[in-house]
Amino acid sequence: MTASCTLRAARPHDALSIARHRYFRGEPQDDIDNYAAWLAPRIERGSYVGFVGEAAGQVVAGAGAVLLDWGPTRGEATGLRARVANVFTEPAWRRQGLSRALVGQVMAQCDARGIRVFNLAASDEAEPMYRSFGFEPYLGEMILRR
Repeated sequence: MTASCTLRAARPHDALSIARHRYFRGEPQDDIDNYAAWLAPRIERGSYVGFVGEAAGQVVAGAGAVLLDWGPTRGEATGLRARVANVFTEPAWRRQGLSRALVGQVMAQCDARGIRVFNLAASDEAEPMYRSFGFEPYLGEMILRR
């Protein structure tokens, strides 16, 4: 990780940057704006746990988890599940461990809240990183049960 990038908790005003990272393939601006409007209050109230990497005042990487009220399941009494989402690093900042560090912080924050089940959809490129955290393939996605 580079010393010129600071990791910190996501704040509601980061929602637009996170949305831009989520929709990086040229999706319509309305999709970006709608997601940012949906995300900001969830960051505010804590139903989205996110962290960002910031360099020179710009968000260059991020990772988060939407906390889902899933209901208690086998071996998991809290009823909460974390859906890991919005993991992205700007191309110039890749291969420096930012995504790994950010996902690790998201998972640690969820662990502190007693959340033990995580799921996500992984790209082929990111799958090895998620496997290193303990995620396993599960019905077309990946899951980690602690």
